[in-house]
Amino acid sequence: MAERRWHLIPATATLCWLYLGIGAVLLVTSIVTLTGTEGRMPALTVVAAVAAVALIALSVVGLARPKLRGR
Repeated sequence: MAERRWHLIPATATLCWLYLGIGAVLLVTSIVTLTGTEGRMPALTVVAAVAAVALIALSVVGLARPKLRGR
């Protein structure tokens, strides 16, 4: 049975730019939602903001270090 690995960093520069754009839009949307709510913070919005930061970080790593793409 072949060993299967998770590939966290996108394989191409185009996918890195796409992930960066999606992460930025998701983060801005989450920030706007969090600043517009009063009282308790919606849990899914906080999770979306964390996921957006993770997408941005992975795409920046993929763009900064091309040898790590697809790993």
